Amino acid sequence: MSPIPREVVVIVDPVRAGTRIPQLFNGQGYRCVSVLSDESVSDFWRASFRPQDFLHTFHEADGIESILAGLSAYEVACVLPGGESGVNLASRLGERLSGQPSLDPATAAARRDKYHMAETLRSRGLAAIPHCRTADIEVALDWLRARPDPHVVVKPLAGTSAEGVHFCDSAEAVRRAFSDLQGSVSLFGEVNQDVLVQQDILHGGGVEYTVNSASSRGRHHITDIWRMRREMVGATAVCVYSDLVHPDEPEHPALVAYCADVLTALGVRDGVGHSEIMLTRDGPVLIETGTRIEGACDPAIALQLTGHSQNSLLVPAYLDPQGFGHAITRPWPQPARQARHVYLLCPVAGPVVNPPDFGPIRRLPSFAGLDTTLDAVPALQPTVNLATCPGNLYLVAADRDRIEEDYAALRDLEKALYGRMLGAA
Repeated sequence: MSPIPREVVVIVDPVRAGTRIPQLFNGQGYRCVSVLSDESVSDFWRASFRPQDFLHTFHEADGIESILAGLSAYEVACVLPGGESGVNLASRLGERLSGQPSLDPATAAARRDKYHMAETLRSRGLAAIPHCRTADIEVALDWLRARPDPHVVVKPLAGTSAEGVHFCDSAEAVRRAFSDLQGSVSLFGEVNQDVLVQQDILHGGGVEYTVNSASSRGRHHITDIWRMRREMVGATAVCVYSDLVHPDEPEHPALVAYCADVLTALGVRDGVGHSEIMLTRDGPVLIETGTRIEGACDPAIALQLTGHSQNSLLVPAYLDPQGFGHAITRPWPQPARQARHVYLLCPVAGPVVNPPDFGPIRRLPSFAGLDTTLDAVPALQPTVNLATCPGNLYLVAADRDRIEEDYAALRDLEKALYGRMLGAA
């Protein structure tokens, strides 16, 4: 019988995009153990969990003392969240396993609760979205009446994948959003009571960006920035596509500097972050930051385009600060290429009668990769948020015109794809 490896990496909720993480550490000679949090009990999270990738799996349901007792058999190299559902527990375990690279426990609430997130930024002198947190609809309406613009966003305090996000333009719309949200159960298994109402800065002319990062011992590096395009589906602004932002574009420096300040304020000393930032006339302002790898992305594409990705920097961020510092000095590959990250948008519902045919999409000249669940679903459902997005793909080319042409063709091919799956003539 071989001895149990003693130095291990602890991954809390290695689910969805986090299923890639164990291989990153295995490739550097580390073995991994997993911890499943109480927030990840639903199939939305657990369906992707791969127990075979781990020496052992612990469960928060057995108690944190039981987890710590089990981990005492190992030398823990670091603790990190594998998905959004694992952020809270990873902070708590990191606090108890002192001396290991981890997230700052003092700012744990600010890394998941969007109200505390904004308040923490404001306390540090950083721009934050005006907001109101309340369980009382009348308090929310009083706050709304005192504002010059009725356009607001109503959302859960700690949602994910745009779950429960409502864009409102009137008091009646806010009242409906409150009614929909209060008492509902989030993807984390939490009952929504208090609700967050924020100024809609997208309506005010802001441009949204997703900003991915890696940090080591408080040193932050922005791996890739994408300019987001959304369209309204009902009361939700659904992701349509995002375009890669190059370092020589005018908004890049301001987004890099602001995101680094946000990460410091939120206690992200080690690990990765996925931030949504709005660039307004007054400068950048945070929508939210998730202290985990981005979900709907292909890290290999980011690596090819920019020379770095969250995944390529994750291991050195935690375990090799010197190597991290060396890696982030590498310049972008040349010649630089244009890229568009496209979200598939299904407008129809019904049982699947034919398998998807991705051939025409794959033959687009700029096609660079596809990640989808369409080949495994028994029925189609309309896309209303990221949780119901059936997949995403990348278009990469030397020039923007090629991408625009292929994107237009893609949306026509996508309609035919769904029609064939439903058996339409």
